[in-house]
Amino acid sequence: MSDELIPRYQGELSLEQLKSKVEQLERQLQVQSIDIEGVSKRVPDSNIISPNFLKRAFTAYGHVMVAGLIIAVPIYCLGFVLMGLLLPYQ
Repeated sequence: MSDELIPRYQGELSLEQLKSKVEQLERQLQVQSIDIEGVSKRVPDSNIISPNFLKRAFTAYGHVMVAGLIIAVPIYCLGFVLMGLLLPYQ
């Protein structure tokens, strides 16, 4: 290999500096792995994040249906009440 292909730092680092840098990076890696484990515990066990396409599709469809019911039921109730109040006067 030629020296041109090897990336160089701005300043040459001593062996002790390199060791301390490796130790610092290992500590950061341990902290990040702990963070990843904590996040994986907080992620819900839901099919919406499943790798299976059909599970995700039906889960999304189910969520849309429930949201539609939550919106539509009060509107229908209000409509029935208004019809019940206004129809006897025709």
